[in-house]
Amino acid sequence: MSKLEKRTITKQSEDFSQWYLDIIREAELAEVAEVRGCGIVRPYGLKIWELIKAELNKRIEDDGVENVYFPSLVPIENLEMEKDHVEGFSPELAVVTHAGGEELTNKLAIRPTSEAAMYKTYAKWIQSYNDLPLRLNQWANIVRWEKRPRPFLRWSEFLWQEGHTVYATEAEAKDEVQKILGIYSDIYKFMSIPAYCGKKSESEKFAGAVETYTVEVMSRDGKAIQGGTSHYLGTNFAEVFDVSYLGADGEKHFGHQNSWGLSWRSVGALIMAHGDDNGLRLPPNVAPIQIVIVPIFKDDAGKTEVLNYAQKLKESLKEYRVKIDDKPNQTPGFKFHYWELKGVPIRLEIGLQEVSGDKVTLFRRDNNTKEIVLTSDLKKRIKELVVEIADNLYQEAAEFSASHIKRIESWDEIDDSQVWFEASWSEDAESEKKLKERFLMVSRELPLGNENKKPNNKKCFITGKEAKHDWLFAKSY
Repeated sequence: MSKLEKRTITKQSEDFSQWYLDIIREAELAEVAEVRGCGIVRPYGLKIWELIKAELNKRIEDDGVENVYFPSLVPIENLEMEKDHVEGFSPELAVVTHAGGEELTNKLAIRPTSEAAMYKTYAKWIQSYNDLPLRLNQWANIVRWEKRPRPFLRWSEFLWQEGHTVYATEAEAKDEVQKILGIYSDIYKFMSIPAYCGKKSESEKFAGAVETYTVEVMSRDGKAIQGGTSHYLGTNFAEVFDVSYLGADGEKHFGHQNSWGLSWRSVGALIMAHGDDNGLRLPPNVAPIQIVIVPIFKDDAGKTEVLNYAQKLKESLKEYRVKIDDKPNQTPGFKFHYWELKGVPIRLEIGLQEVSGDKVTLFRRDNNTKEIVLTSDLKKRIKELVVEIADNLYQEAAEFSASHIKRIESWDEIDDSQVWFEASWSEDAESEKKLKERFLMVSRELPLGNENKKPNNKKCFITGKEAKHDWLFAKSY
């Protein structure tokens, strides 16, 4: 009996966190590395990220942003130049103190993000208003020393993209902040995941930013996952690093800057938004294998006939990512279980009965149903299913999210089972601190559109003072 058959996956209802770790292991996505807090991403897990990355990179480049690369080592003095920035990241910094067999006079940090690594160079590249806007993005690894690591969601080293842009005016910069937020929301839609978009509170915004906007995703245990952020930095960093330009008026002006990023935390969100007790459920867009063909036979004669039939089917579906599982000495049942665990959206089962009937038995992972399809109709049906499966997973996630956001008027209504809620809030930082201390919750966002609306309740749900807006709150990963 194989290791896979011996192991079981914890049910989500019993222990969601353990279910997540079981899926990471059994679906062969990643495993723990020798370095504490870091992970080894296996080919299947990395392919999911690469499919997300490819789509996001296309959208970024289509919008006119160019890719660039800066070193991963940052002089400590660069980080210390922006007070709020270094305070925000100091607990997570990994610092290089020795190199070349000697202690370094000037210590180096491994980038926790790249504002301090890039903006001194930006100051050299930008001289005139003719050099603006400068819109660059880099795909990079980041190190933030995590005390409580979790695969994909919170590793000490992770992969992401980070955009860093400079504009002449505040209005142009703020327009981009919203545009990028929309791109991130669309990327989650590409993964069949609904995302909530909005503004972070003063306490929760990016260190050194004027405003931070976020896309938030709900996992199947009801917790929030910060799926990507877009920051308006104002001139905070520009003034520190002298990112300035000579305007058409002949005067010196500081650039208005943005930074924005989405990481492979999105892979964790994908697992948590769609997975069930049997394993992953992957939307076709981000499935490393979109269709798996499982041949079923009893003897060599049947094997040849079935495999030839399977190969012809694969060739007819070459526009998709298709795999024939012809591994010997494994039962069809084992293979079914294995590919369901790995979340392959469509499985085609082929035995002699299917060959003689010029048909296939088709299984769809999103709703665990089977149907018989004639090979003459297969291409058409697959084309339909790719859309149906994506739509179905999105709709399921959207309905789940909507049904798990409760409206409350007082924090006395919060109980241990409540993980997301909407409430009218005074936006007082001290009250948010109290909420975190008592319930391990913070604000997730002020939803887009709510900035211009009056709150449903005039009183803050925590303090009873005047409320400013309706916010979303949640426990989070």
